[in-house]
Amino acid sequence: MTNIRKNVRDLTSFEKQCFIQAIKGLKTKISPITGRSIYDEYVLWHINATQRSDPSDSRGLRNTAHGGPAFLAWHRYYLLRFEKQLQQVVPGVTIPYWDWTQDTNDPLNSPIWAADFMGGTGDPLANNVVKTGPFAAGQWVTINLNGNPKGGLQRRLGQSTSAPTLPTQTDVNISLGEIPYDKAPWNAGSSPSYRNRTEGYLNAQGVFGKRQLHNQVHAWIGGDMSSPHISPNDPVFFIHHANVDRLWAIWQAKNPAQQYAPTGGGPSGHNLYDLMYPWDGTTTSLTARPVDVLNLSQLGCTYV
Repeated sequence: MTNIRKNVRDLTSFEKQCFIQAIKGLKTKISPITGRSIYDEYVLWHINATQRSDPSDSRGLRNTAHGGPAFLAWHRYYLLRFEKQLQQVVPGVTIPYWDWTQDTNDPLNSPIWAADFMGGTGDPLANNVVKTGPFAAGQWVTINLNGNPKGGLQRRLGQSTSAPTLPTQTDVNISLGEIPYDKAPWNAGSSPSYRNRTEGYLNAQGVFGKRQLHNQVHAWIGGDMSSPHISPNDPVFFIHHANVDRLWAIWQAKNPAQQYAPTGGGPSGHNLYDLMYPWDGTTTSLTARPVDVLNLSQLGCTYV
């Protein structure tokens, strides 16, 4: 079976309800191994991966999941595993994607912030805690770096001075035209680099900028999403990253001769055949390498 991931704007009311039901179901489904909710386990995977910083990175931004070549592969596998868990709650449900370029001109009124989907921004008088939608205070509890409850979901839509807008189609087109996939020094300073530009560390001139594309969306949403560690506390994380993954799939189809790099000799965990933490067969029983997730269609997934 092929998992078809749709644009959030094309979801029916029933499909929205199914996705929300599956998300909230994972929040209440307890792992017999850890005693935590399955949803919170995924948040912790992201926390632990981002805390495994690479001391060899001169910019100090590379960790297991970010700031290096495996960024796109790590998150592709993360989405695939999460989607399988969602389907254990609601069979057939898939992760939709948010094409931010469709909301560049009026981001605060995007349909994803509707009360029947992700809910809106946080209340500035209540520590920016979300009070609308299915993930409002009283219905959704987030966790901190230690995995303990920290309170309601927080958002500050459009309040970041470093990311006052969402990415435009021009930004995306520049990214899709960037080759190679990645290059030395395999970090946030790599240029030209499709991975690095899409991750958001290159500005329009190809110079280190820190708040473009992927990074820009995280900062624009603010609150939990602005943290590189706990951002999956916000379910919009998965919709955002589905779009990042979709764009990588488009780039791959557009540039079939451009292969994943490095194949070897790069930072640990980021080479083509390296096991990616925490899917190293030891931390968890799962094993995953960048090479395992390069062909999206073989993984049974497509974007429409």
